[in-house]
Amino acid sequence: MSEVLTVFVQSQPPKGKFHGRVIEGCYIVEGETVTLTNRHGKPVCDADGKTYTQKLLPGENPKPVAGLLTRRFAKARRGNDAPPKGFGAPIDYPKNYGGNIV
Repeated sequence: MSEVLTVFVQSQPPKGKFHGRVIEGCYIVEGETVTLTNRHGKPVCDADGKTYTQKLLPGENPKPVAGLLTRRFAKARRGNDAPPKGFGAPIDYPKNYGGNIV
């Protein structure tokens, strides 16, 4: 079995007091193919049963390819019914907010 490697990719950049967000992905390299896996080396699949693999070009570094596959898998897991980015996070009110909160 191939060694399970880890990659971290940015999913949201830092902005103001928000420190940003990253996604962790695990992958293996077998021959010339990068496969996205869980931490135990088992290939991951989305709700449709699709696995995430990509053949490397000659001389290509597998880590950026794994990062791209991680982003694609995260997007597939998020699904089309997910709320738009920015929703679901706490609301950051200004300190001098003078309005009444009902």
